[in-house]
Amino acid sequence: YHGTEECEIGLYGGTFTAIDEWKRLLERVHAVALELNVKGIRISTRPDELKDITFLHDNGVVLVEIGVQSMVQDVLDASERNHTVDDVKDAVLRLKEKNMKVSIHLMTGLPNDEKAKDIFSAFEVAKLRPDGIRIHPTLVLKNTKLEKAYRAGTYIPQSLDEAIEIVSDMLSIFKNDKISVERLGMYQDFETVRNVVAGPYHPAFGELVSAKLYRKFLLSTGAKEVHAPGTLRSQISGRNKDLEVKFEESKELFASKDGEKIGFDEWLSKYVSSLEELIR
Repeated sequence: YHGTEECEIGLYGGTFTAIDEWKRLLERVHAVALELNVKGIRISTRPDELKDITFLHDNGVVLVEIGVQSMVQDVLDASERNHTVDDVKDAVLRLKEKNMKVSIHLMTGLPNDEKAKDIFSAFEVAKLRPDGIRIHPTLVLKNTKLEKAYRAGTYIPQSLDEAIEIVSDMLSIFKNDKISVERLGMYQDFETVRNVVAGPYHPAFGELVSAKLYRKFLLSTGAKEVHAPGTLRSQISGRNKDLEVKFEESKELFASKDGEKIGFDEWLSKYVSSLEELIR
């Protein structure tokens, strides 16, 4: 790194603020960041392990990714997360008070979970106005408690189709609120992928989810022509070839039927309103 571009240092892969001597480690990383003129530091942690946000702020942390997973307490309890929904709300509030960015990580298909609870979690997280969202379905990994439950038949993972359906609805909620969704699906490091025993893993999970959302848009409008940026071609028409929709490149995303223009954002707002009925 030569200091010629903006970059940040990321301390991911666990609960950084739960590590012994994390403050000493952060001070050392901060010193290196200052020396290299790095823009800032990002960390990942649990909502109940954010006890000294001032120290984080004063030592260069600009973004905290919080492992929330669910905003339904019985799902958190069944998953042995050992934090509360109130811990999440409190952590986000205190980080925002320090003008620090917040990214939230959610999971679907956890023990005791169901579609309505995942949709509820998405709406609750959207109210917190995070700067970014990551979502991935629960996967059963080797040598874990969840694998034992799966082998015993007490935990049933989501199917791929079920996970895509649910996450596409969660995506619609965040898109409607203009909240950035940074990743859909598990980060694909070789070791983790090799240890997947069961669950809805797919290397192109994010694209499948986006394609599903656009499919819902096209099916509900009955349109046979869609206008969208070229970057969306594979998600809209490439993975929905059976709909035989004509794709026209444009800056704006909308469908066309019998000369009528149907905006995606307008449709999305109505669709998200229908999801609210699901959790009432």
